[in-house]
This record gives sequence, structure tokens and C-alpha cells, in this order.
Amino acid sequence: MTSRILFLFSGAANRQRIMEEVARGANADTALRGANHIAGAEFIDVEATVRSMVPSWLYRLLPWQARSIVLYPRMFAYDAIIAQDDLLLGYFVSLGARLLRKNTRWFCIVVNSSVLIRRHAAHPARLFMLKTFWRSYSRIICLSHEQLDDLARIGIPRERLVFVPFGIDADFYAAAEEAHEENFILSVGRDLGRDYPTLLETAKRSVHTFVIVAAHKNLSADTPLPPNVSVRYDLSLTEVRDLYAHAKMVVIVSKDASVPEGSDCSGQTVILDAMAAGKAVIATDRPWIRDYFTPGKELTVVAPNDPDALASAIDRLGEDARERARMAASGRAKVRQAYTTKAFANALERTISFVSAVTE
Repeated sequence: MTSRILFLFSGAANRQRIMEEVARGANADTALRGANHIAGAEFIDVEATVRSMVPSWLYRLLPWQARSIVLYPRMFAYDAIIAQDDLLLGYFVSLGARLLRKNTRWFCIVVNSSVLIRRHAAHPARLFMLKTFWRSYSRIICLSHEQLDDLARIGIPRERLVFVPFGIDADFYAAAEEAHEENFILSVGRDLGRDYPTLLETAKRSVHTFVIVAAHKNLSADTPLPPNVSVRYDLSLTEVRDLYAHAKMVVIVSKDASVPEGSDCSGQTVILDAMAAGKAVIATDRPWIRDYFTPGKELTVVAPNDPDALASAIDRLGEDARERARMAASGRAKVRQAYTTKAFANALERTISFVSAVTE
């Protein structure tokens, strides 16, 4: 019998609108986490659905962590639930499935588990609560081996941890029109793990022009900028895609992995997007990168917090068009081969099928 699969999405994004835009080539399907590549999969936008189910006064009173509990009775109609957040709902669904002998299994995609472990290391009660949630799930989908190892280290059974490489919409970024190389360096990212102060210090040491696509939360509009740097906010993905198409290269500067801010794999989506767009990439070294790429082959990595090293790397690659082309081709081929949303969806389906087989 075919499993009934549900994707739970948090945040304000309207997934139905995204699906419609994807169908006409106006958006990437990355935010759908593979849901559109799994036949029959359903999805719920948690915030919008809860708003439609409860009075506005009650919605405002509910803590955001607890709002999704309103959906609890609906969850047992599904065999597999794939979620990124909603940890509390996942715990209650997992507990209820065992007590009520339901077939519902919770699959949690972790994005900031390592950050949470580091952040709450000095708070035993908070860490205990997180461990209780994580231990209850059928499987935890890790986007890096660092996440897997950190979760195992705090006592999450390894048999419940699965490494699944993340995937992006490679076709969307390959579809940019009139792609050609212009004389600017592009940096993209709204994640709190970005290290824009180091990038700005790097720009002061460089003769290159830099364009940054950021959010006000990680690069405020009143931040003093060197004269060779411009910042753009609130761009659509089609606008970002056009910038990729015209950039000389893409530079992603992240904070040291030990800093408990942002996502565990900070820079991951943007690096994959840039490679799919056919651009050479320089990035801050992070543990996840070696799960996906060979530094020096598909991208250049530099140490964190080192504007001199970053400026030197930019200068070397900026002066070597042949190396940029070689690296871009290598990165693009790797992404299209292994790191697409379709590959991600296939891995999720295999994991669900395996769990179903061993629990029957």
C-alpha cells in the first residue's frame, strides 16, 4: 500500500503559490524540500492553516512553539510526516502514535540542531527537553555528518540518524538568460551565520566591486560600507538568479562553525545555487563542505575571520579566468549529479520505505 506522506512547512511562505510559480519557471522549488517530486505527497503551511482554524485572539495568545498543536488530530491520517520545525508537535505525534498503535512516523529534517546543542550546553533542562523531542522521532534527517555526530554524542541513537545531502533546484538557476561574466563579486545570504563584517574588511583590501544580497537582520541598512560595496535587500529569486548569471564569482563568508548562530550548514543553499548557475565559488571553510565537495576541485575554501586570506583568494581567482571556468564546470556537474531537490526527495522516499519495512 502506498504511504500517505505529509510535509509540514513553517514560516510565512505560501507553498501553493511557490508551486504555481515553479510550474511557470518563476521560482525555485528548493523551499518545497522535495514535496513536488514525491507522487501524492501533501503539504500544510502551518502558520496559515492554524490562523484559519482558531480565532485571532487565541492565535495571538498561543506561543509560536505551541500553535502547531492545533493540527494534532489531523496528523494520524498520514503514514509519514516530514517537518523541519514543530519539535513539540513532533513529540506529541510520535508519543501518540506509539500509545494509540498508529502507523504515523515523524521524520525531522534538522537545520540548526548543532547550533542548538552548543547554545544550550550550559542549560541542562533545555538540552534535556531537546533530547527528549529528538529521541521520540522515527528518523532525524541530517544535512551533514557534523549534525549526525553531534546528535549521537548527546545520546540520540545512531540508527535513527540518517545523512541525506541537501538538494536545490539546479534547473532554475541554469535557466538564466544572457549569462555572461561582469566585473563584480557577488555574495548572497540572509542567514544569521553570515560574517559580513569580515567580507566588508576584505572589500577594503580589494580593488574588486562587491554586490551583497542580504537581509536587514544580518546587515543593517545603516552599516558603513566601503565605496566598492553595494547592498541589495528583498530581491526575488529571479533577480538573484540574474545576479549569479552576471557575477565574476560568488563569495560566501560565514562565521566560525563554533559560533552558535544561524544554521548548521550556513551558506549551503547559496553555494549549491551558485554552482548550479555555473559560477566559481569561494567560501569560508565549514565542516559540511567536505560532505559535499573536495576543496580546490569544486570550490575554494578559506579560514574563518581572515580578511587577508579571503582577499588573496579573490585576487588569485579573479585573475585566472581559466581556473574560474574549470571550477565552475566542476561544481555545476557535481550539483546536477547529486544535490538536486529530486535527489533529496528520492532519498526521503527511500528512508520512509525502509522505516515502514522494519516497523511492520
